[in-house]
Amino acid sequence: MTDKDQHPSSATRTIRWAILGTGSIATDMAQILLQLPATEVVAVGSRTQASADRFADRWSIPRRHPSYEAACADPDVDVVYVATPSLRHTDDSKLALHHGKAVLCEKSMAPNADAAREVLELAASKKLLFVHGVWSRFFPAMQRIRQIIASGDIGQVRSARASFCQDDGAGSCSALLETGIYCAQFLQWVLADPMDESGGHPIVRGASRRNHAEATHLDEHVSALLDFGGKMGTFECSLAHCSERSAAVYCTGGVIEVPFPFWCPTKLRVTKMSGQGSQTWEKPVVTEIALPDGIGPLAQADGTTPGFHFVNSEGLAYEAGEVNRCVREGLTETPAFSSAACLDVMRIITEIDTMSKAN
Repeated sequence: MTDKDQHPSSATRTIRWAILGTGSIATDMAQILLQLPATEVVAVGSRTQASADRFADRWSIPRRHPSYEAACADPDVDVVYVATPSLRHTDDSKLALHHGKAVLCEKSMAPNADAAREVLELAASKKLLFVHGVWSRFFPAMQRIRQIIASGDIGQVRSARASFCQDDGAGSCSALLETGIYCAQFLQWVLADPMDESGGHPIVRGASRRNHAEATHLDEHVSALLDFGGKMGTFECSLAHCSERSAAVYCTGGVIEVPFPFWCPTKLRVTKMSGQGSQTWEKPVVTEIALPDGIGPLAQADGTTPGFHFVNSEGLAYEAGEVNRCVREGLTETPAFSSAACLDVMRIITEIDTMSKAN
Protein backbone atom coordinates (compact mmCIF):
# COMPACT_ATOMS: atom_id res chain seq x y z
CA MET A 1 0.00 0.00 0.00
CA THR A 2 1.40 3.39 -1.00
CA ASP A 3 1.53 6.55 1.13
CA LYS A 4 -1.13 7.97 -1.18
CA ASP A 5 -3.45 5.07 -0.34
CA GLN A 6 -2.76 5.43 3.37
CA HIS A 7 -3.47 9.16 3.49
CA PRO A 8 -5.81 9.92 0.61
CA SER A 9 -8.17 12.85 0.35
CA SER A 10 -11.86 11.95 0.45
CA ALA A 11 -12.14 12.67 -3.28
CA THR A 12 -9.29 10.36 -4.34
CA ARG A 13 -9.38 7.61 -1.74
CA THR A 14 -9.17 4.17 -3.32
CA ILE A 15 -12.22 2.09 -2.42
CA ARG A 16 -11.50 -1.60 -1.89
CA TRP A 17 -14.24 -4.12 -2.65
CA ALA A 18 -14.94 -7.75 -1.80
CA ILE A 19 -17.41 -9.73 -3.89
CA LEU A 20 -19.55 -12.37 -2.22
CA GLY A 21 -20.64 -14.97 -4.75
CA THR A 22 -19.20 -16.12 -8.06
CA GLY A 23 -22.24 -16.29 -10.35
CA SER A 24 -23.31 -14.34 -13.41
CA ILE A 25 -24.05 -10.99 -11.78
CA ALA A 26 -20.85 -11.21 -9.72
CA THR A 27 -18.95 -11.77 -12.96
CA ASP A 28 -20.50 -8.70 -14.58
CA MET A 29 -19.89 -6.52 -11.52
CA ALA A 30 -16.27 -7.65 -11.22
CA GLN A 31 -15.64 -6.40 -14.75
CA ILE A 32 -17.25 -3.06 -13.90
CA LEU A 33 -15.35 -2.50 -10.66
CA LEU A 34 -12.04 -3.29 -12.33
CA GLN A 35 -12.65 -0.37 -14.72
CA LEU A 36 -13.71 2.30 -12.21
CA PRO A 37 -11.16 4.91 -11.14
CA ALA A 38 -9.63 4.60 -7.67
CA THR A 39 -11.37 1.25 -7.20
CA GLU A 40 -9.89 -2.16 -6.42
CA VAL A 41 -11.40 -5.61 -6.14
CA VAL A 42 -9.21 -7.04 -3.40
CA ALA A 43 -11.17 -10.13 -2.35
CA VAL A 44 -13.78 -12.68 -3.33
CA GLY A 45 -15.70 -15.00 -1.02
CA SER A 46 -17.42 -18.22 -1.96
CA ARG A 47 -18.74 -21.31 -0.22
CA THR A 48 -15.72 -23.35 -1.32
CA GLN A 49 -12.06 -22.57 -1.80
CA ALA A 50 -12.14 -24.02 -5.30
CA SER A 51 -14.93 -21.70 -6.41
CA ALA A 52 -13.22 -18.66 -4.91
CA ASP A 53 -9.95 -19.62 -6.59
CA ARG A 54 -11.55 -20.04 -10.02
CA PHE A 55 -13.25 -16.66 -9.85
CA ALA A 56 -10.16 -14.92 -8.49
CA ASP A 57 -7.95 -16.48 -11.15
CA ARG A 58 -10.29 -15.30 -13.92
CA TRP A 59 -10.19 -11.67 -12.78
CA SER A 60 -6.78 -11.50 -11.04
CA ILE A 61 -8.25 -10.87 -7.59
CA PRO A 62 -5.54 -11.24 -4.95
CA ARG A 63 -7.49 -12.63 -1.99
CA ARG A 64 -9.75 -15.64 -2.29
CA HIS A 65 -11.73 -16.71 0.75
CA PRO A 66 -13.45 -20.11 1.25
CA SER A 67 -16.39 -18.57 3.10
CA TYR A 68 -18.49 -15.43 2.98
CA GLU A 69 -17.63 -14.62 6.58
CA ALA A 70 -13.90 -14.72 5.87
CA ALA A 71 -14.35 -12.24 3.02
CA CYS A 72 -16.44 -9.94 5.20
CA ALA A 73 -13.81 -10.09 7.93
CA ASP A 74 -10.97 -9.15 5.57
CA PRO A 75 -9.42 -6.04 7.16
CA ASP A 76 -8.49 -4.49 3.81
CA VAL A 77 -12.08 -4.36 2.49
CA ASP A 78 -14.20 -1.19 2.50
CA VAL A 79 -17.30 -2.40 0.63
CA VAL A 80 -18.89 -5.82 0.33
CA TYR A 81 -20.94 -6.55 -2.78
CA VAL A 82 -23.52 -9.20 -1.90
CA ALA A 83 -24.16 -11.30 -5.01
CA THR A 84 -24.94 -14.58 -3.28
CA PRO A 85 -28.13 -16.61 -3.94
CA SER A 86 -31.09 -14.33 -3.25
CA LEU A 87 -32.37 -16.24 -0.23
CA ARG A 88 -29.05 -15.46 1.48
CA HIS A 89 -29.07 -11.72 0.86
CA THR A 90 -30.45 -10.70 4.25
CA ASP A 91 -28.05 -12.84 6.28
CA ASP A 92 -25.02 -11.98 4.15
CA SER A 93 -25.77 -8.25 4.31
CA LYS A 94 -25.98 -8.48 8.10
CA LEU A 95 -22.74 -10.46 8.16
CA ALA A 96 -20.91 -7.72 6.27
CA LEU A 97 -22.41 -4.97 8.42
CA HIS A 98 -21.45 -6.78 11.63
CA HIS A 99 -17.88 -6.78 10.31
CA GLY A 100 -18.02 -3.01 9.82
CA LYS A 101 -18.28 -3.00 6.04
CA ALA A 102 -20.37 -0.84 3.73
CA VAL A 103 -22.73 -2.98 1.64
CA LEU A 104 -24.12 -2.99 -1.87
CA CYS A 105 -26.66 -5.82 -1.95
CA GLU A 106 -28.19 -7.25 -5.11
CA LYS A 107 -31.96 -7.19 -5.35
CA SER A 108 -33.95 -8.37 -3.67
CA MET A 109 -32.27 -7.44 -0.40
CA ALA A 110 -34.82 -9.41 1.61
CA PRO A 111 -37.88 -11.67 1.20
CA ASN A 112 -40.20 -9.13 2.85
CA ALA A 113 -40.40 -5.70 4.46
CA ASP A 114 -39.73 -6.90 8.01
CA ALA A 115 -36.46 -8.55 7.03
CA ALA A 116 -35.49 -5.48 4.99
CA ARG A 117 -36.17 -3.26 7.99
CA GLU A 118 -33.82 -5.35 10.12
CA VAL A 119 -30.97 -4.85 7.65
CA LEU A 120 -31.59 -1.11 7.28
CA GLU A 121 -31.84 -0.60 11.05
CA LEU A 122 -28.61 -2.54 11.59
CA ALA A 123 -26.82 -0.37 9.03
CA ALA A 124 -28.18 2.79 10.66
CA SER A 125 -27.18 1.64 14.15
CA LYS A 126 -23.62 1.02 12.97
CA LYS A 127 -23.53 4.22 10.88
CA LEU A 128 -22.62 2.21 7.81
CA LEU A 129 -23.65 2.64 4.19
CA PHE A 130 -26.19 0.15 2.86
CA VAL A 131 -27.40 0.37 -0.74
CA HIS A 132 -30.05 -1.89 -2.20
CA GLY A 133 -28.83 -2.69 -5.68
CA VAL A 134 -31.96 -1.71 -7.59
CA TRP A 135 -29.69 -0.33 -10.27
CA SER A 136 -32.48 1.41 -12.16
CA ARG A 137 -32.31 4.31 -9.72
CA PHE A 138 -28.81 5.27 -10.81
CA PHE A 139 -29.35 5.50 -14.57
CA PRO A 140 -29.30 9.05 -16.01
CA ALA A 141 -32.45 8.26 -17.99
CA MET A 142 -34.37 7.91 -14.72
CA GLN A 143 -33.31 11.42 -13.74
CA ARG A 144 -34.37 12.64 -17.17
CA ILE A 145 -37.86 11.19 -16.65
CA ARG A 146 -38.30 13.23 -13.48
CA GLN A 147 -37.01 16.34 -15.24
CA ILE A 148 -39.63 15.93 -17.97
CA ILE A 149 -42.36 15.46 -15.39
CA ALA A 150 -41.22 18.48 -13.36
CA SER A 151 -41.14 20.70 -16.46
CA GLY A 152 -44.89 20.34 -16.95
CA ASP A 153 -44.40 20.10 -20.72
CA ILE A 154 -46.79 17.18 -20.95
CA GLY A 155 -49.12 18.25 -18.17
CA GLN A 156 -49.72 16.50 -14.88
CA VAL A 157 -49.01 12.85 -14.19
CA ARG A 158 -52.17 10.79 -13.72
CA SER A 159 -51.00 7.18 -14.00
CA ALA A 160 -48.18 4.85 -14.98
CA ARG A 161 -47.60 1.21 -15.80
CA ALA A 162 -44.70 -1.24 -15.97
CA SER A 163 -44.43 -4.76 -17.35
CA PHE A 164 -41.55 -7.17 -16.66
CA CYS A 165 -42.38 -10.69 -17.79
CA GLN A 166 -39.77 -13.20 -18.92
CA ASP A 167 -39.81 -16.95 -19.41
CA ASP A 168 -36.66 -18.02 -17.58
CA GLY A 169 -37.83 -21.16 -15.83
CA ALA A 170 -36.93 -19.71 -12.44
CA GLY A 171 -39.06 -22.17 -10.51
CA SER A 172 -37.23 -21.53 -7.26
CA CYS A 173 -37.79 -17.77 -7.38
CA SER A 174 -40.58 -15.31 -6.74
CA ALA A 175 -41.63 -13.16 -9.69
CA LEU A 176 -42.37 -10.30 -7.31
CA LEU A 177 -38.86 -10.36 -5.88
CA GLU A 178 -37.09 -11.04 -9.18
CA THR A 179 -38.83 -8.68 -11.60
CA GLY A 180 -41.76 -7.13 -9.75
CA ILE A 181 -39.42 -5.10 -7.61
CA TYR A 182 -38.31 -3.21 -10.72
CA CYS A 183 -41.92 -2.45 -11.56
CA ALA A 184 -42.70 -1.24 -8.04
CA GLN A 185 -39.67 1.03 -7.87
CA PHE A 186 -40.50 2.54 -11.27
CA LEU A 187 -44.05 3.39 -10.20
CA GLN A 188 -42.72 4.88 -6.96
CA TRP A 189 -40.19 6.97 -8.91
CA VAL A 190 -42.71 8.52 -11.30
CA LEU A 191 -45.86 8.72 -9.15
CA ALA A 192 -44.63 9.64 -5.67
CA ASP A 193 -43.87 13.26 -4.79
CA PRO A 194 -40.12 13.64 -5.53
CA MET A 195 -39.81 15.74 -2.36
CA ASP A 196 -41.15 12.82 -0.29
CA GLU A 197 -38.10 10.71 0.49
CA SER A 198 -40.30 8.02 2.04
CA GLY A 199 -41.60 6.92 -1.35
CA GLY A 200 -45.20 8.09 -1.10
CA HIS A 201 -46.68 5.16 0.85
CA PRO A 202 -49.11 4.06 -1.89
CA ILE A 203 -52.10 1.89 -1.08
CA VAL A 204 -52.27 -1.52 -2.72
CA ARG A 205 -55.79 -1.53 -4.17
CA GLY A 206 -55.67 -4.90 -5.87
CA ALA A 207 -53.43 -7.88 -6.63
CA SER A 208 -53.76 -11.29 -8.23
CA ARG A 209 -51.32 -14.13 -8.85
CA ARG A 210 -50.61 -17.56 -10.22
CA ASN A 211 -48.15 -19.74 -8.36
CA HIS A 212 -45.50 -22.08 -9.74
CA ALA A 213 -46.89 -25.51 -10.56
CA GLU A 214 -44.22 -27.27 -8.50
CA ALA A 215 -43.00 -24.68 -5.99
CA THR A 216 -46.57 -23.83 -5.07
CA HIS A 217 -45.61 -21.37 -2.33
CA LEU A 218 -43.89 -19.08 -4.84
CA ASP A 219 -45.59 -16.63 -7.19
CA GLU A 220 -44.96 -17.11 -10.90
CA HIS A 221 -47.18 -14.35 -12.35
CA VAL A 222 -48.51 -11.31 -10.48
CA SER A 223 -50.49 -8.19 -11.42
CA ALA A 224 -51.17 -5.28 -9.08
CA LEU A 225 -52.86 -1.89 -8.77
CA LEU A 226 -51.31 0.85 -6.62
CA ASP A 227 -52.88 4.14 -5.52
CA PHE A 228 -50.43 7.03 -5.01
CA GLY A 229 -52.90 9.52 -3.59
CA GLY A 230 -55.15 9.40 -6.64
CA LYS A 231 -52.42 8.67 -9.18
CA MET A 232 -52.77 5.07 -10.25
CA GLY A 233 -49.99 2.64 -11.05
CA THR A 234 -50.34 -0.84 -12.53
CA PHE A 235 -47.78 -3.53 -13.08
CA GLU A 236 -47.38 -7.11 -14.19
CA CYS A 237 -44.46 -9.42 -13.54
CA SER A 238 -43.86 -13.03 -14.49
CA LEU A 239 -41.21 -15.72 -14.72
CA ALA A 240 -43.31 -17.90 -17.03
CA HIS A 241 -44.08 -15.82 -20.13
CA CYS A 242 -42.81 -12.82 -22.08
CA SER A 243 -43.83 -9.20 -22.30
CA GLU A 244 -42.22 -6.24 -24.05
CA ARG A 245 -40.69 -5.26 -20.68
CA SER A 246 -41.45 -1.59 -21.05
CA ALA A 247 -42.92 1.15 -18.89
CA ALA A 248 -44.88 4.35 -19.47
CA VAL A 249 -46.01 7.49 -17.68
CA TYR A 250 -49.41 8.92 -18.66
CA CYS A 251 -50.00 12.65 -18.26
CA THR A 252 -52.75 15.14 -19.07
CA GLY A 253 -50.83 16.39 -22.10
CA GLY A 254 -48.90 13.40 -23.32
CA VAL A 255 -47.02 10.19 -22.63
CA ILE A 256 -43.48 9.20 -21.65
CA GLU A 257 -42.57 5.75 -22.99
CA VAL A 258 -39.60 3.78 -21.70
CA PRO A 259 -38.92 0.84 -24.03
CA PHE A 260 -37.03 -2.38 -23.30
CA PRO A 261 -35.13 -2.61 -21.05
CA PHE A 262 -37.03 -0.15 -18.85
CA TRP A 263 -35.24 -1.24 -15.66
CA CYS A 264 -31.85 -0.17 -17.07
CA PRO A 265 -33.01 2.47 -19.53
CA THR A 266 -31.07 4.35 -22.15
CA LYS A 267 -33.96 5.59 -24.32
CA LEU A 268 -37.13 7.62 -23.76
CA ARG A 269 -39.89 8.71 -26.14
CA VAL A 270 -42.10 11.67 -25.29
CA THR A 271 -45.26 12.32 -27.28
CA LYS A 272 -47.40 15.40 -26.66
CA MET A 273 -51.14 14.96 -27.19
CA SER A 274 -53.82 17.65 -27.35
CA GLY A 275 -57.10 18.68 -28.96
CA GLN A 276 -60.46 16.98 -28.87
CA GLY A 277 -60.12 13.51 -27.43
CA SER A 278 -56.34 14.02 -27.21
CA GLN A 279 -56.23 12.99 -30.86
CA THR A 280 -53.67 15.56 -32.00
CA TRP A 281 -50.27 13.93 -31.59
CA GLU A 282 -47.04 15.83 -32.06
CA LYS A 283 -43.97 14.16 -33.47
CA PRO A 284 -42.40 12.07 -30.70
CA VAL A 285 -39.20 13.40 -29.16
CA VAL A 286 -36.73 10.57 -28.63
CA THR A 287 -33.91 10.90 -26.11
CA GLU A 288 -31.06 8.41 -26.11
CA ILE A 289 -28.49 8.39 -23.33
CA ALA A 290 -25.35 6.38 -23.94
CA LEU A 291 -24.01 3.91 -21.40
CA PRO A 292 -20.88 4.97 -19.48
CA ASP A 293 -17.90 5.83 -21.66
CA GLY A 294 -14.91 3.53 -21.50
CA ILE A 295 -16.78 0.65 -19.84
CA GLY A 296 -17.07 -2.70 -21.59
CA PRO A 297 -16.41 -6.43 -21.31
CA LEU A 298 -12.93 -7.29 -20.05
CA ALA A 299 -10.55 -10.03 -21.04
CA GLN A 300 -10.00 -12.69 -18.42
CA ALA A 301 -6.57 -13.72 -17.23
CA ASP A 302 -6.48 -16.42 -19.95
CA GLY A 303 -7.05 -13.79 -22.64
CA THR A 304 -10.63 -14.71 -23.52
CA THR A 305 -13.45 -12.15 -23.27
CA PRO A 306 -16.69 -13.81 -22.14
CA GLY A 307 -18.72 -10.59 -22.22
CA PHE A 308 -21.56 -9.59 -19.95
CA HIS A 309 -24.42 -11.85 -18.91
CA PHE A 310 -27.12 -9.16 -18.69
CA VAL A 311 -28.40 -6.38 -20.91
CA ASN A 312 -26.78 -2.99 -20.28
CA SER A 313 -24.51 -4.35 -17.56
CA GLU A 314 -22.20 -1.44 -18.36
CA GLY A 315 -24.74 0.58 -16.35
CA LEU A 316 -23.71 -1.20 -13.15
CA ALA A 317 -21.00 1.44 -13.15
CA TYR A 318 -23.60 4.03 -12.13
CA GLU A 319 -24.55 2.33 -8.86
CA ALA A 320 -21.01 1.19 -8.08
CA GLY A 321 -19.73 4.70 -8.68
CA GLU A 322 -22.39 6.09 -6.37
CA VAL A 323 -21.37 3.64 -3.66
CA ASN A 324 -17.78 4.79 -4.03
CA ARG A 325 -18.87 8.41 -3.73
CA CYS A 326 -20.93 7.73 -0.63
CA VAL A 327 -18.09 5.86 1.08
CA ARG A 328 -15.62 8.63 0.29
CA GLU A 329 -17.99 11.26 1.66
CA GLY A 330 -18.95 9.27 4.75
CA LEU A 331 -22.63 8.95 3.79
CA THR A 332 -24.75 6.18 5.29
CA GLU A 333 -27.30 6.12 2.48
CA THR A 334 -27.59 7.38 -1.08
CA PRO A 335 -30.10 10.10 -1.94
CA ALA A 336 -30.77 8.24 -5.20
CA PHE A 337 -32.48 5.44 -3.24
CA SER A 338 -32.91 6.38 0.39
CA SER A 339 -33.50 3.80 3.09
CA ALA A 340 -37.06 5.08 3.50
CA ALA A 341 -37.83 4.75 -0.21
CA CYS A 342 -36.17 1.33 -0.29
CA LEU A 343 -38.25 0.14 2.64
CA ASP A 344 -41.44 1.43 1.04
CA VAL A 345 -40.71 -0.56 -2.12
CA MET A 346 -40.27 -3.66 0.03
CA ARG A 347 -43.53 -2.84 1.85
CA ILE A 348 -45.33 -2.59 -1.50
CA ILE A 349 -43.97 -5.97 -2.57
CA THR A 350 -44.91 -7.57 0.76
CA GLU A 351 -48.45 -6.18 0.70
CA ILE A 352 -48.97 -7.30 -2.90
CA ASP A 353 -47.76 -10.76 -1.91
CA THR A 354 -50.18 -10.88 1.03
CA MET A 355 -53.16 -9.56 -0.90
CA SER A 356 -52.58 -11.76 -3.94
CA LYS A 357 -52.44 -14.86 -1.74
CA ALA A 358 -55.84 -13.97 -0.30
CA ASN A 359 -57.51 -13.44 -3.68
